[in-house]
Amino acid sequence: MDKWKAERIIHEREIMGKSLRTLAKKYGVSPTTISRIVNKDKLNEKALRSSKKTVLPDDVSLLKAMLRTEQLKNELLNNIIDIADKELGTNIRKKSGTRQSE
Repeated sequence: MDKWKAERIIHEREIMGKSLRTLAKKYGVSPTTISRIVNKDKLNEKALRSSKKTVLPDDVSLLKAMLRTEQLKNELLNNIIDIADKELGTNIRKKSGTRQSE
């Protein structure tokens, strides 16, 4: 059975809720064949989901490392602004509650 036909059977069974017998008559195969196609697809989906779960911790550790880098960068920039404020005797940071000029 070609891949397109199998995908169509899966769609009609899962999404449209057609019975195994109806699909078997429509596609000229036995209900057992339809059942095998649908079950094989479910197993493939389950394996795909479990493989995504194993990849997730790597993504989390990468995101944590990136967050830490950005936090350090933010702290460095704040320190630079503080030093510039002290040396120049000005207030570089925007004051809260001020409006933009038009």
